[in-house]
Amino acid sequence: TVMLAERTFWEKATAVHVFCRQARRRGERLSRHWHDLARLDEAGIATTALADRALALSVARHKAMFFAENDARGERIDYEAAVSSELQLVPSGAANAVLANDYAKMLADGMLLDANEPFDALMERCAAIEAKANNG
Repeated sequence: TVMLAERTFWEKATAVHVFCRQARRRGERLSRHWHDLARLDEAGIATTALADRALALSVARHKAMFFAENDARGERIDYEAAVSSELQLVPSGAANAVLANDYAKMLADGMLLDANEPFDALMERCAAIEAKANNG
């Protein structure tokens, strides 16, 4: 079976949300998810995915059932809130530095073949996607 590109968007967006809420201090090859979100946005898929509330809730319910995670404070991550109005796609503090380092390594290793945008530009694009997701 083939996964809809819009579902891929929500799967990646919720994975990124977890990273941000957990304020992770390590991440191996995780920056590919931010890169993929930016490419999906470039292709217009993010806009379509954001308009599909039923799909967003379906992904959220599936993640809550099979991939329950806690945030940095030890509280359960609310995936339904994430896909409704609380999506976080840009990490802060040490997690942002970890992600920047991971992105640089992935670029240096040739893992992101079409990537040539600076990390800050990638984060700006993800912040714009986050704003669209949270503000409708």
